[in-house]
Amino acid sequence: MAIQLLSNRALNRALLARQGLLKRQRLAIAEVVHRVGGLQSQEPRDPHVALWSRLTGFTGEKLQAAAQRREIVRGSYLRSTIHTVASADFLAFRPLLQQVIDRELETAHWRAIGGGFDPDRLEPLARALMAERAMSAQELGTALLVHFPEADKAGLGHWVRTRVPLAIVPSDDRWGYSRPPRFVPVEQWLQQPLAPAGIADLLLHGIAAIGPASSADLRSWSALRGIRPVLESLRPQLRVFRDEAGRELFDLPDAARPRAETPAPVRFLPEYDNVFLSHDDRARIILPQHNHHFTQSANGRRLRAVLVDGFVRAGWSHACDKGRARIQVRMFDRFDADTRDEIAAEAQALLRFLEPDADDHAVEITQSN
Repeated sequence: MAIQLLSNRALNRALLARQGLLKRQRLAIAEVVHRVGGLQSQEPRDPHVALWSRLTGFTGEKLQAAAQRREIVRGSYLRSTIHTVASADFLAFRPLLQQVIDRELETAHWRAIGGGFDPDRLEPLARALMAERAMSAQELGTALLVHFPEADKAGLGHWVRTRVPLAIVPSDDRWGYSRPPRFVPVEQWLQQPLAPAGIADLLLHGIAAIGPASSADLRSWSALRGIRPVLESLRPQLRVFRDEAGRELFDLPDAARPRAETPAPVRFLPEYDNVFLSHDDRARIILPQHNHHFTQSANGRRLRAVLVDGFVRAGWSHACDKGRARIQVRMFDRFDADTRDEIAAEAQALLRFLEPDADDHAVEITQSN
């Protein structure tokens, strides 16, 4: 039987459907976080923007309540980056991702600050300290330096954050987590042991969240190496497609694959979102001619993406000063008046969500060169 070809537009609609971006839904926080495969969260407000764009009636208080009830947890996860994850998924998949997170101990930075301690002694001491109270990496390093005076304080904290699965403890701060973050071992926070699943289970979870996906896509999503044999073992239970470049794509038989013509509303993404970051080939979400708009700036900030007709066709930034809140939208393409009105309305609603106490909420839309 001939393998069906899926256009970039069809892949786009499948991704938006899996990620809850075709229509806002009414779901529990933990359920939507599970369905999308986790939310990248090194920036504390990012999961708020991500969920606001996906859920009807979302408020920050709902996210914080789910965290306090321990239905979701925040910690190092996919690609060794901080994610907000459904607690059951974190317990199952975090051990599998340890091999990815361990690469933090192979960098030049680690070679400069590492050493001077016995790992077999360090971990139980760190766990004992955090059993008394949640601690920042700096506080943990300071406390451990008493036991390992020849070590580097930053190195001690970094090793523990890398080698011990930790949960970031939610706080009463506006975006739900303090700066700097405070940590405890995840088993202590969730009061459950880690329950490692198999690599196949993680790949199926990834396919459900970002599929149809190639082997290279799943490597980009997870940063795991050597997954091809496991993916091949799953072939009999998966559907196989090809994209416009001829790449082989794997999907769950009953997963959502809407028609390519399905309407897609304007949606604003946070600074970091797996919709934008998960695939080896991002053509299903951003056209190549627009990639240059999202290079990292000198101060480490990224332009945030706006989806128009499903694809990244504009960017946005946001500021608030002395009660005056503003969102600036930079359009990469030219749109008709109705589309511009839709962009402006979504921007205005997002700005009021981000800055509810501001006296003035202004939206500025410009055309990018």
